[in-house]
Amino acid sequence: MRTSTQNRRVVSTAVWSALLAAGVTATEAPAALAHPVTTTAAVSQASWPTVEAGRRGVDVTTVQLLLTARGYATNADGVFGSRTTAKVRAFQKAKGLTPDGIVGARTWARLILTVRSGSKGAAVKAVQRQLTANGYATNADGVVGPRTVVKVKAFQKARRLTPDGVVGAGTWAALVRGGNGGSTPGGGGAVSLKFDKNPNDVTSARLYVMRGNRVVASYRAGSGVNKKVCTTGQGWLPNATYTLGLHSQTYNGRLIKGYAIRLADKRCNNNGTTGRKRTELFIHSEMTRTGGQGSGEHQKWTERNPNDFYSNGCIKLRPNDIKSMFRLLDQIGWPKSLKVVS
Repeated sequence: MRTSTQNRRVVSTAVWSALLAAGVTATEAPAALAHPVTTTAAVSQASWPTVEAGRRGVDVTTVQLLLTARGYATNADGVFGSRTTAKVRAFQKAKGLTPDGIVGARTWARLILTVRSGSKGAAVKAVQRQLTANGYATNADGVVGPRTVVKVKAFQKARRLTPDGVVGAGTWAALVRGGNGGSTPGGGGAVSLKFDKNPNDVTSARLYVMRGNRVVASYRAGSGVNKKVCTTGQGWLPNATYTLGLHSQTYNGRLIKGYAIRLADKRCNNNGTTGRKRTELFIHSEMTRTGGQGSGEHQKWTERNPNDFYSNGCIKLRPNDIKSMFRLLDQIGWPKSLKVVS
């Protein structure tokens, strides 16, 4: 038997769903739903993370992209700095909210936009990045095509939402809430790294920063030159869990310089047989010792060069991405392990 509170929740959710079906967004609701945080479970105070100055990660990027979609152009760098704070305050003031620069439930409710098949723009990129952060890897191209719809439906089904492929208030809340509420940068749980090798393209693997079971950040990465795990200096990293060694912003190896993380040595598995030990394993980029760009191929990143994502049997990121990851890990804590899967 439903209680009176449960009945009120069913009615409120039904009203909100009807508005979304009619094309009304969270900020376009009539006066009766001017504060949906108090009228529907989907946008209740408990449903949204608080995002504020000093935070980093995908939820910050989402706020920045939604601000841009609302006409408050913001650099989506995933860092909640003074410029993002100023944009949030301007948006809040325009919407009659307390201009404190903190994105809580009421500000989320005004920021979100309904995203569906055919939608384009910054709000779509925010959805796509959240899908990837929640484990449903999606290309953030800013267009809701068939592949994005499939990912949205899969996410909705897993979260026991109506799998209609439409990102309304309930799906937005589930996306940004992730698995842990986002009350701290990246949520609760131990920090770790996960590297998912791409069996179709060694230059398009993904490196994930994890907090517990939730993806905090995701980066495109190279995973070698070929898929032969026993080929020293060229092949994929063997699937295994690696202990992380030193991390340095000024590493000065023969080829690897600047931002780098050392991985423990690991023996490869050659068709079920233990093979040679793989050594000199790193997460790195192409840069000078001081983090800049040099003239040599190993110190200069050029997106137009198809060889940039190839690595000597290591994990290679874009220079800006590895720098961003270092900043994130400095804030949420450095992991002790990397899990490599394929």
